[in-house]
Amino acid sequence: MKEKTFTLRVDLESDKGIISAAKLLDLLKEYDLKASFYIVMGGESGIFDLIKYSGGLKSASERKIKIWSLKEKIRIALFPKDFVKENIKILKRILDEGHELGLHGWKHREWTRGLHKINIEKRILMAKKRYSILFGKNAVSWVSPGFNTNKRVIEILKKYGINFISDFEGKEVRKYSGIKNVPITILGENKTPIIEFLVSEGKKDDEIIKDLKDEIKKKNLASLYIHGLFEARFKLNILEDIFKFVNEKKIKSKRIIDY
Repeated sequence: MKEKTFTLRVDLESDKGIISAAKLLDLLKEYDLKASFYIVMGGESGIFDLIKYSGGLKSASERKIKIWSLKEKIRIALFPKDFVKENIKILKRILDEGHELGLHGWKHREWTRGLHKINIEKRILMAKKRYSILFGKNAVSWVSPGFNTNKRVIEILKKYGINFISDFEGKEVRKYSGIKNVPITILGENKTPIIEFLVSEGKKDDEIIKDLKDEIKKKNLASLYIHGLFEARFKLNILEDIFKFVNEKKIKSKRIIDY
């Protein structure tokens, strides 16, 4: 019988998301669980990126949840933040407390909407170099913004020492050109984070908790991903119930780099 495992992937794509990760770290520490965090290294996309990489994502445009106010959107467009530099203490805390901190691209918008336009190798190298300068170690894991990947991306990731990804669907870990892919096995429609998706469907917290527990019971590899911007800000109560359940059932917690 295969060992049952639980994996939590946390994508950090914004200033608010990183700040909210602090409370999530407190919760993970309380339940003695480790998670895999992934950070966009290039900060926010300003007005020039917004124009150059226009258009909505199918998954994002269908969401009923609104995160940003008009005032905040204007601020981001005109005065984009370097949210990595501004929140470096929280990001270093992720590593200090034994969690994984991997790469989630250079800028999220250009990757999801303009992968065919950008110099992929340059962006990956920029992200890797900045990571090594700020954290004093090499990044060995990567998740593509919007799960947007292809054979060329995989080749470049392998060239620059990435050993783990979480970009392809599946039920178990398998290799792509020598890189281990740990699939997200509990997802919403259009690859949206499951909690955000269920909230957008009008489900109440207790219903979501039951659904998640049922899914975890079914799977040997129970992996889900969340965003610091939504679940870590507004749904820590759901995550706490799931963490309690994982401990009660004695399911082994693994980071993506532990597979």
